[in-house]
Amino acid sequence: MRKDVEKLKLLLPHWIEHTEEHADEYKKWLERVRESISDDIAKNFEKAIQLTEESDKYLQSTLDKMEKEGC
Repeated sequence: MRKDVEKLKLLLPHWIEHTEEHADEYKKWLERVRESISDDIAKNFEKAIQLTEESDKYLQSTLDKMEKEGC
């Protein structure tokens, strides 16, 4: 079980970075196509970006709490 916790602590920074990269790529694509899509589609895509960034915050918070609690 401890082994899994250690592995998670190693994986979380990778996942955080990876999620940030995805959000950045999504933003670039939204800007590329914004004028060619409806406002409704753009808003939907913006929500997906927002949720991706929110997910990243929770991953970071998980890592921070694990470190704080000495996991």
